[in-house]
Amino acid sequence: IDMQSSKLSNNLWVADTNLPGVVKIDLSTMKIAGRYRTGGSYTSRTTVNSLGEAFVGARKDGTGTKTGVTKILPQGAKCVDTNKDGTVTSSTGASDVKAYGQDDCVSWHVNTGGDIRGLAAQDIPGLNHANACKGFTGESKEFDPKKVMAIDLHYVWIGGVHGKVYKLDAATGKVLLTLTSPVQVYGMALSGDGKLWLGAAGTIFGFIDTNKCTDQTTCEAAATCKATCTSQTCPATCDAAVKAVYSGAPGGYGITVDYKKRVWRSGYPAGPAFRYDPNGPAASRLAFSTVTTYGGGIGADASGWVWASHLSANTVARIHADKMSGASISVPSKGIAVDIKGRIFSVEYAGKVHMIVPGVTSSPTDFKLTKDAVTLNGVAYAYSDMTGVQTRLASGEPGWYREIFSPCPAKSTTEFRFLSWDVEAPTGTWIMFNMRSADSAAALKTSPWYTVACLNPPGGKGRVKVSTFKGSHAEV
Repeated sequence: IDMQSSKLSNNLWVADTNLPGVVKIDLSTMKIAGRYRTGGSYTSRTTVNSLGEAFVGARKDGTGTKTGVTKILPQGAKCVDTNKDGTVTSSTGASDVKAYGQDDCVSWHVNTGGDIRGLAAQDIPGLNHANACKGFTGESKEFDPKKVMAIDLHYVWIGGVHGKVYKLDAATGKVLLTLTSPVQVYGMALSGDGKLWLGAAGTIFGFIDTNKCTDQTTCEAAATCKATCTSQTCPATCDAAVKAVYSGAPGGYGITVDYKKRVWRSGYPAGPAFRYDPNGPAASRLAFSTVTTYGGGIGADASGWVWASHLSANTVARIHADKMSGASISVPSKGIAVDIKGRIFSVEYAGKVHMIVPGVTSSPTDFKLTKDAVTLNGVAYAYSDMTGVQTRLASGEPGWYREIFSPCPAKSTTEFRFLSWDVEAPTGTWIMFNMRSADSAAALKTSPWYTVACLNPPGGKGRVKVSTFKGSHAEV
């Protein structure tokens, strides 16, 4: 997935428990772009959907009345004028905090009750991408990106230690499902196959299959499959269940899913992070890292590394997702976030955000650390996906890569003859090559796209003639 050209904005949304609310950090400028009070108190978890919209969960306060989830829009001054006074009123920076109900970027709040500690945005593409190549005959065909890349269903799942999970319409906040959870929820992470993974404190984790859990009556009536994991083994008996719970694997608050759809949890108590591969052989589904973590946030990047907070040692573990080895980085951390540029952000409880930029080598000690990259002046009780990048990497949402081909030297005539490729891609995916051309760089930006090749299944080398495309500039 080319995160640089995706619709996802490059913001970091950090829950500030004392506000109570959330802080929006523009990662292009490394500045606080807004601070927002939410409808809930003791905010601690966030999730971000593919539109860049943030959802902020609230834990139970003294009265138990200010829980639930609040939606924050990312547009700032371009948010909707909700009170119809002719102007958009919203936070403009670190020192600008509006009263709750007075910020036009705060879209809605839903009080679900309970102690909300898990959130996961879900974006469902409006097209069956497995059939995207159907109808392509090998001839150039004008391509409408909206038909392939459009996402028209947006939900948010939330849950808490009171044993309830809720599915909400992301646009309106309407509660669509209220379900009995197989675990007491401390964290959530959604996989691209539709399984909503749930982490609980201690030795328990589980899932709800959102593909099968589509209506209240059927899903609530479905039995919860139970299995016990030992050493490396986790039985396959619950693979097809609607709801499942696994016991025996120690894990802390943090939970994430990597781009290979493997589930990760941070160590608990102080111990190694573990990886659960739901598609692997039952006898080797569990694997433990050689690096110690403890109970904090965890995140997986696009380069095959997993990053986990060690709450008591003030370190961040960097773990090779396949080899399970790595190193510890000396920096305080409670939560972990990954941005579209592959940078890692360690969010400290004291309100400090530290930045780790991985190097180009495969060494776990190759990185650049910038401490105190941003200061929140609050309490950053934050565990979950604060940018939306981890959700994108683990999802089935299509991604794309673009390359512009500039003209040959001035004395030469540029002529595009063939497009060649050498593709390596996972089973079950497809690849479509689109091309456009023009006589100038400016004209190229508005030229129509044409499909020149569609590979389903993808893989291997190939070539297609593109000599019908005219112009000195081309983009694929």
